[in-house]
Amino acid sequence: MGMMTDTGAFTYNSNSAQIYYVIGELLKKDINKDQIYANVYNNYSENRYRMLGFTLVERMKVYREHKTALVWLNKSDQLRFQAQKGDTEGFANLPLNISNIIFAVFIREDNDLIKISFRSQGDFPANKFASECYNGGGHLNAAGGEFKGTLAEAIAIFEEALPKYTDLLNQK
Repeated sequence: MGMMTDTGAFTYNSNSAQIYYVIGELLKKDINKDQIYANVYNNYSENRYRMLGFTLVERMKVYREHKTALVWLNKSDQLRFQAQKGDTEGFANLPLNISNIIFAVFIREDNDLIKISFRSQGDFPANKFASECYNGGGHLNAAGGEFKGTLAEAIAIFEEALPKYTDLLNQK
């Protein structure tokens, strides 16, 4: 399960040949990869899906000139949908399914801080953006950070920094 989730179901470019070798060895031991996948990804609540729909309709902004999309949720939104720990898992990845979007950011208001997830495709360094803007880190295409302040301030930092990355975002 950890290998599947940490690799974005084997879609992140940080995957190595070694992980596929390990998976091959596990398959020889008759692990049920389909059941593991179902337990992780096909086990969400109705409220999670309603919150997801709300988020995509009401809390997503697309910056076409930067090939970027931002989604966010405040605490009130999460309370409205009775969000449980893990209910926003994967929200950061979804805007990458939009044509010509290569950088996606999910900002979520938590109890005493703002949590930020960064995802990218290709060579865009999500980890660099996370590090430079939110003292975060991670991998090239998957990174995270935290911010002590308001949701509005976290979004403002993102929007102010985004133009500095225009050249990197438009390389392809």
